[in-house]
Amino acid sequence: MQTDDENQLRSARLKNDTIKQQQQQHLHHPRITRTNRSALTDLNNNAPHKPRTSLTNNNNNNNNKSSNNVPAGQRPIKIKTDNGESELHRQQQPQHSQNNNNKDGHQNNSSNSTTNNGKSVSENGLHHSTTTTSNTTNTAITSKTALKTHERTQQQIQDENRRMSLKRQAGDAQNDFQPPDTIQETKKPKVDYTWDDLDADDFDGPLMVSEYVNDIFEYLNELELKTLPDPNYLHWQRNLRPKMRSILVDWMVEVHLKFRLLPETLYLSINIMDRFMSKESVQVDRLQLLATGALFIAAKYEEVYSPSVKNYAYVTDGGFTEDEILSAEKFILETLNFDMSYPNPMNFLRRISKADDYDVQSRTIGKYLLEITVIDHKFIGYLPSLCAAASMYIARKMLGKFDWNGNLIHYSGDYKESDLKEVCEMIMDYLVGEIVHEEFFRKYASKKFMQVAYLARQWAKKIRLSGKSIMDPQL
Repeated sequence: MQTDDENQLRSARLKNDTIKQQQQQHLHHPRITRTNRSALTDLNNNAPHKPRTSLTNNNNNNNNKSSNNVPAGQRPIKIKTDNGESELHRQQQPQHSQNNNNKDGHQNNSSNSTTNNGKSVSENGLHHSTTTTSNTTNTAITSKTALKTHERTQQQIQDENRRMSLKRQAGDAQNDFQPPDTIQETKKPKVDYTWDDLDADDFDGPLMVSEYVNDIFEYLNELELKTLPDPNYLHWQRNLRPKMRSILVDWMVEVHLKFRLLPETLYLSINIMDRFMSKESVQVDRLQLLATGALFIAAKYEEVYSPSVKNYAYVTDGGFTEDEILSAEKFILETLNFDMSYPNPMNFLRRISKADDYDVQSRTIGKYLLEITVIDHKFIGYLPSLCAAASMYIARKMLGKFDWNGNLIHYSGDYKESDLKEVCEMIMDYLVGEIVHEEFFRKYASKKFMQVAYLARQWAKKIRLSGKSIMDPQL
């Protein structure tokens, strides 16, 4: 009985060893986590000892127990080797175990393979060869690098597609977007400084004296420097204030309008008064006499038929006699050395109007703006040619003429837009401010002067409320 038991035990052990040898021959290929065909091909080409493998897309169930635990959405990959067929997965590595029960009731794990630092070790002490271990390590490292490269490539493609989509959306939005007029900004156009000889058409007209016109205006430019009043005389005049001058000038405008005198007469009379007060101190009770004498002299110089001294004595409402007016005339002329050669601003305005095709509207508005520069004390130190150019510039802007071309620059005395900015801003300040000279405003608010006083002030306030500058290319 003991012999039979020993024989059965020996037979069982032999059978068990045979099974173990068969299982050792059918051990699975080292695990390789790959995601695409190209990466696996590169891996096999770089391996020192590569088994013959081929990828097969097979959806059939494998006999291994681990295939039943594959998560949804992961397709198994089967690798055919010389030793058999092994099933691998992208993310989950199956653990294969086989339980064998012997007669004594002991349970042994025939093959429990785990990967540790590139080595495949079984619980029974079974090891792969050194070559297989090296291949496994290289395979795992290369597989992980290829997987990261593939994922990085896919992320770059997605980022590039997202950027292209955003560019297309931005381009469509830019094409559809139209900024409102209040914030629209346009580049300042380049100015063409070339000019045409407009005087050539008047060569046959003896009254236009086109052959002498350049010499005449060159002489006027020299005179305006000599006849310019002292802009600071209001500071050292003890009895005179800017408000007093405004009242006096407004009265001169009223008398000038009653006598229906030329614009040149008003401009010259104010210049005579300012130049005299730049040299002599005047008492407050003699200011009206000074203004009357200045008008009397200017009318004699500019008008064909000037009012008599009796008329001037009448407009003073009995304040001064005829002899006092004549005495004031003599004293003023002696103080100024009888120099009445004043380059009248109207001469420069007419010259610019030639480049503006003698437009009636722009010229009428220009007269109103030019008269502002004469009656307001802030413009005393500015040249008449500069004030005339700035007046025409604003007048054209009011009529929608935004270009200041080469002809206008040349015939204004070579004044560019940058030269006109300061005076233009001062004129705009006067238009948006309170009405200081009432008679002057009433004069240009009449139908005779196209009511430009109303139009100019409304336009100036609209520009200021919009936050734009008078020098903007488009208003």
